Amino acid sequence: MTSPRSSASESSGLPAYSDFVSNREAPPPPPATRWPFVVLIVVGTLLVLAPIVTGMFPRAVKGEAMIDSFAPHVTQSRIEDYRTDLRVLDDARTNVIALRAAGQEQGRSGRVDQFVNDYPGIRSDMSEMVDAIDANRGNYEKLAGIPPFGDLPWLLALPGLVLIVAGAFGLRRAQAGNRALAWRSTAAVAALALIAVPLVGGLFPAAPAAQPLIDGFRPILTHDEVRKVQGYFVTLVAADGELNSTYTGAVRTAHPDADLTGITALESRWQPMTSRFAGLIGVMNDNIVNFDAVVALNDSTKPLGFTAFRGLGWFFLLPGVLALVAAASAIRSPSRPKPGGGSL
Repeated sequence: MTSPRSSASESSGLPAYSDFVSNREAPPPPPATRWPFVVLIVVGTLLVLAPIVTGMFPRAVKGEAMIDSFAPHVTQSRIEDYRTDLRVLDDARTNVIALRAAGQEQGRSGRVDQFVNDYPGIRSDMSEMVDAIDANRGNYEKLAGIPPFGDLPWLLALPGLVLIVAGAFGLRRAQAGNRALAWRSTAAVAALALIAVPLVGGLFPAAPAAQPLIDGFRPILTHDEVRKVQGYFVTLVAADGELNSTYTGAVRTAHPDADLTGITALESRWQPMTSRFAGLIGVMNDNIVNFDAVVALNDSTKPLGFTAFRGLGWFFLLPGVLALVAAASAIRSPSRPKPGGGSL
């Protein structure tokens, strides 16, 4: 049965109401904001490229190895041991000179003579070495307290990869008019992780300690300096061998009342002393390449007007804040209307 409204439409030549409702197309959805996802991709790409361009991956591992290997030699007790060892060597040399002055020395020994003649220079250089370590003990402790150096490039690159993926997939969803809530949330988590690294890891107070540490260790961590100290060690070993084998025996035989306090103190301390100095020299020798890698990493950002360690905390914080702002901006972007309301 034909309704009156249909009959009237047919008679008037106008489209029926039902035809108008069924044939009308819905208006296109408002475009979703895309620039935040582009920002996420750019920031993520920079975070991945930065440790690659600066050589941070291998250099940071070498820096971590250097920090770990110096740990036993940068304690207050070990520094005090080094200073006491040098005082014992001072007293042994003074003892030899006193025996000569008293005419109690029985013949001259070339090795003991070399020790007496060379020790002032040896004492000066080794004191400067110990002083450099002692002066930077606080800087070393600050750097040792931050996240391991070898992890730092990964803490940049991995969030960077997450931002790239979130930005790329989020951009595709935005082009379809969707809000891409899951990808925006993923980007926000990566951004918060970047922000947390310098704040929780203490990079801002600790990283500036790297420059004075580098400056303090630069004179002593060279091949020439290590070879020179190794030569000193040879001189000391030869002199001790002579003192212990024939020198003191000859003096005691000729002068039973001779004062040999300084020389005997050296003999009683010799084994732990040589172990400590040999360990220190070995660590210095093993870490020359590692130290050079740390210096190269620190200098890698000089073309930008600052050294890498001075800006280390900002390398995490600024990209993290920028990525978080971009993710939050995308959250506020318009969404594509869906039947029955809601969006993805």
